[in-house]
Amino acid sequence: MEAVVSVVPPGGGEVIDLDRARIRILEDGRTTGHRLGIAEITIPPHTEGPPQHRHARHDEGFYVLSGTARFTVGRDVHEAPAGTLVMVPPGAPHTFANPGDQPLVMVNTFTPDLYVQYFRDLRDMVAAGRPMTPQNIAQVMERYATTPHTEQKEAVPMTVSAPATTTRTIDLPHGPAVTVQEFGENRDGTAVLVLHGGAGPGSMAGFAAELARHAHVVVPTHPGFDGTSRPEGVDTIADLASVYLDLIDELGLDGVLVIGSSVGGWIAAEMGLRDTRRRISALALLGATGITPEPPLAIANPAELGPARTLELSFHNPALRPDPASFSEEQRSAVAANQRTLAVYAGDPFCHDPKLRSRLHRVTVPVLVLAGEQDGIVPLEYGRALADSFPHAVFHPVPEAGHFPHIEQPGVVLAALADFVATDVKPDGE
Repeated sequence: MEAVVSVVPPGGGEVIDLDRARIRILEDGRTTGHRLGIAEITIPPHTEGPPQHRHARHDEGFYVLSGTARFTVGRDVHEAPAGTLVMVPPGAPHTFANPGDQPLVMVNTFTPDLYVQYFRDLRDMVAAGRPMTPQNIAQVMERYATTPHTEQKEAVPMTVSAPATTTRTIDLPHGPAVTVQEFGENRDGTAVLVLHGGAGPGSMAGFAAELARHAHVVVPTHPGFDGTSRPEGVDTIADLASVYLDLIDELGLDGVLVIGSSVGGWIAAEMGLRDTRRRISALALLGATGITPEPPLAIANPAELGPARTLELSFHNPALRPDPASFSEEQRSAVAANQRTLAVYAGDPFCHDPKLRSRLHRVTVPVLVLAGEQDGIVPLEYGRALADSFPHAVFHPVPEAGHFPHIEQPGVVLAALADFVATDVKPDGE
């Protein structure tokens, strides 16, 4: 019999919703002779995982696509940001959780495929009216040679690998102090500069960690966000663009790909206009703002919508949507403070400059504009109009994604970036 190749498109596979987790079965063993099963697991913020347990008959792997997982093995705890691989051999006690503010998305592997049916059994259990209690979950686990970990035996080693990250504050000679998080090693003087939007730097951390598998990545915190200080003279998007051009100079970087999300995309565009030293090689804009929307298009203002409605419009997949009701008082205060800082930089008119569109023809580097097809904050057609404003731009709609395509569809965004670099930025492969 001829071997059959399985191709699962984005959003394809068998989807199982379990309480506050979503499982998308990508390979249930039928293509692999039951040697391998693969699933994608999506866990909302501030969500605990299953009871700590051991598998007797299969190895299990976890690759973190976005967000940060917390793995517990016996008494040891491992933080696992995007780009982390966790391998669990038979007998190793383990569990995982999403303690952060961003959705957690992981690829989960099973060798052999034994455990795929476990998720289907949980779905059927819930459908029959039995809740997802630790006792009920343990009963289902037993069917697949899996038992709760209660005794403190010596743990079987579990392998965890992740890109190196450092955080530091850089005092710019001609500007403010800037807090930056750096992912991976700077080996050749090039880098990817990742600029966050109003959601803060945490909204880019998982994506940056994944990018760090291929490049040195720098993620600055806009002055005034996440409790950092903002000097009086830094209060416009143009100011931030100048700050980050100075940062690139200070770090001695060339051939920089600047990726900006939401208002970070506006900052990236302004950097492209001001890059007189030609340190920038390309721009990639994700759900970006900046140009004036043509009616009936409009940019939604989170300050007017409130947290719940803003998140509803920001995410296509409800399972990835943070629940503001679960935020602590400290988290609510931090979100509010970030929104106040955003208003300083981009508040009037909100998130656009009436004169920007007429200047963008002067951006000479290639530009990739990615827009979520279900973005309720910045409409899809706005992204198309933004791309049309540049002389050398590619427009790439991202299906099944809202305002954060890099969170909801990280694989699609990374593939688009790779194709853009290969085709438009480095067509000769240099």
